[in-house]
Amino acid sequence: MFIQSVYASVATEAMPKSKLYKLLSQARVNNKLNNITGLLIYVDGVFLQVLEGPAEVVSVLLETIKNDSRHKELKIIYKTDIEERLFSSWKMAYVSPSPKELATWAGLRNTTTVKATLEAIELEPTKMPLVLRTLLSQIPEKDLEE
Repeated sequence: MFIQSVYASVATEAMPKSKLYKLLSQARVNNKLNNITGLLIYVDGVFLQVLEGPAEVVSVLLETIKNDSRHKELKIIYKTDIEERLFSSWKMAYVSPSPKELATWAGLRNTTTVKATLEAIELEPTKMPLVLRTLLSQIPEKDLEE
């Protein structure tokens, strides 16, 4: 059984592109070894990550991430069983939208911060599948992995 889990966390330090790319490179190698796919979003010091894979493997990975010093305040905002992966082509895709773009993708017109967007999604978790499909459409073709 596969699960799809989405969490948000706050970065404990500045994450310039060089650090993000190093993190992504490491995640892609590890995810390939562990049959994990997903998406990483980084906006205004907040990580939003989608993880897909075997339930027990995703759970162990979430514990590892929770204990990673680059994060704090990790919160699972969505979790569901899945039959088919949404991000099956990506060991770890990456997008970095503006807070307004993230809100728009979530179908929220009156939010302008990442925090407000995440709070709104938490109140209406049924929006998450639409948000994820929209995020999938925003992944640049150059990030497609073989």
